[in-house]
Amino acid sequence: MSEEEVIRLFIKNGYQLSKTVLPLVLSNPEQVISELAKIKPRPLFVTEKHIKELSLKKTEIKPKILKGYKITKKEIKIEDYVNFLLTSYEKIKSMLLKKMDKEKIISINKISSKSNIFSLIGIVREKGDNNIIIEDPSGEICVLFDDGSREKFVELSLDDIIGINCKKVKEKIYAKKLYYPDIISSREINKTMKEMKIAVVSSVSSLKNEKLISFLSQIPNLIICVFMGHDEQLTNKFSNFNIVKIHNNSIPQLIQIENVKTLILPVEFQDLSRHSTNTIDFIISILKRRYITLDPTSNINDNDFVLDEVPDIIISNLKESSYKNYKGTTIVSNSDPSKVFLIDLKNREIEEKNF
Repeated sequence: MSEEEVIRLFIKNGYQLSKTVLPLVLSNPEQVISELAKIKPRPLFVTEKHIKELSLKKTEIKPKILKGYKITKKEIKIEDYVNFLLTSYEKIKSMLLKKMDKEKIISINKISSKSNIFSLIGIVREKGDNNIIIEDPSGEICVLFDDGSREKFVELSLDDIIGINCKKVKEKIYAKKLYYPDIISSREINKTMKEMKIAVVSSVSSLKNEKLISFLSQIPNLIICVFMGHDEQLTNKFSNFNIVKIHNNSIPQLIQIENVKTLILPVEFQDLSRHSTNTIDFIISILKRRYITLDPTSNINDNDFVLDEVPDIIISNLKESSYKNYKGTTIVSNSDPSKVFLIDLKNREIEEKNF
């Protein structure tokens, strides 16, 4: 309900609300009215004291952590890195096979003198001026790009796992079409049944802004995603409201609220060298490749970083604060301390506020 609808509901039931009381009843107005009717004598003007005396039950919001991505500082051996790549390769290969179901896919070691038109699935190991070295578990081969496929060649990055439709001309192999394990456009847009919102806040320092605090305090069933760690003052300021704090210390995590999956992706964790600018386009490239690209200084542990579960929402703190929809996935990035983005989980709409 909007504030106006809540006010009208209370007036209809014979109650007057002050501005200070309104934020306290937004999340469950019907329950408040039901409890007020039990007070003797029945109040006409509802005060904060009345609200505090009521036995109100808050709607519980419990985000479920589906996956936590962690980096363990340890010595990395060659076999660790190889196993890491093979695990990622096999998962992404299965996605590509679904996209390339009508293609004649062979392994690299099966390419023969009789091979003419065929397809490969492999990892980009090297990139030249107009060619790549692509590798699969059976071997490696050089694939050339002509003028017609130049645009696709520019998009490629090292360690990309892709499918390639190839044509062999004499002894040279040319790329005719590229496949990424990209998400499908026709997938269902997941929404919550209850009215809930996520507030994307750049850092704990943002929550020192009293105007921002006042605004957030009036939103029922709010989930705050705040980057750069935990702050006790945050807990104290929102203690009277039904708010879930998602604190983040530069560790990505995939959470679920009802049936909506949200990936929290801190900028400190990402390999921005794959993109010329720190924009939301970088996150789109992650969705296209279905793989979280690690910061080059990170160590690898037993986690794999394949997005086998497509997130409905991705939240980050890239330098450019903005939002965008990509094939049904809502992407929101906020690094501005004076800005907040509100994601309505019931209708998947986004509101931007400046303070």
